[in-house]
Formats: sequence, structure tokens, C-alpha cells
Amino acid sequence: MMVRWKEQLSTGVWWQEKQHRELFARFAKLVAAMEHGRGREEIEELYEFMENYLGRHFQAEEAAMDRIGYSGKRAHAAEHRKLLEEITALRAEFETGARLSLVLKVQRRIIDWFMNHIGNMDKSLGSYLRAEDLKHQQVVVNC
Repeated sequence: MMVRWKEQLSTGVWWQEKQHRELFARFAKLVAAMEHGRGREEIEELYEFMENYLGRHFQAEEAAMDRIGYSGKRAHAAEHRKLLEEITALRAEFETGARLSLVLKVQRRIIDWFMNHIGNMDKSLGSYLRAEDLKHQQVVVNC
């Protein structure tokens, strides 16, 4: 499965877009590293990055939702927590030595989740942010 950014996932919010593109690039590296049996250390570093970066990205989105009083925040934040839990579980599975099945799980669960989340929830949030003229708000995190 090829992990690539697709323009139809664009939210139109510059800081969110920048983070989404970086996340896709890192997901692609993680999947490629796992598919090619690269060193455990490289894969571990990618998992570490994903957990940290996703945490910051989700905080930025949730701060934007708080700032504008976004009514969909509860459901949106719940989806964020689910993904972080999923990544933690997949990382634990990786540490037990599972390989091929884990590559397939990362591709199916994480990548599909991420594309669906951006394609639906984040696009909806992006529309709301743009409508409120907040796309240049100071809720931007350092990426």
C-alpha cells in the first residue's frame, strides 16, 4: 500500500496542512521501514516521532477548537485519543517481535484511519476555521 498525500485531503488551513503533510511523510517512512525489514532502532525512532508529533498536532487542533467554540470537539478529540492508543498498541506489538502482520495492521488501521479522519473530521474543522477567518490564528505549534 502506497502512503501518499492526496490533494483532496486539503483542509485549506495552512498550519494544519503543514502538519498533515509531515505526518503522511513520516507514516510513509514507517511503513517502508517495516516492509523492508529495516533496523529495529529506525522503526522505534519513527514510532517515537509519531507519538510525539501526533500529540502536538492534536493539541494544536484541539486548542483551535477551544478558541472558536467548535461544537464537534468532543467527538474529534475522542478520535485523536483512539489513534494515539492504537499507535501505542501497535508499538507494543512491534516490540514483541511481530513483523509482517504488524506492517499490514499499520497500513490498514493507521493509514486508513488517518485518511478518513482528515477527509471527514479535519476537513469539517478546516471549513469552520476558514468560515471564522481563523486560519492565521496564533494556535500554531512549532512543527
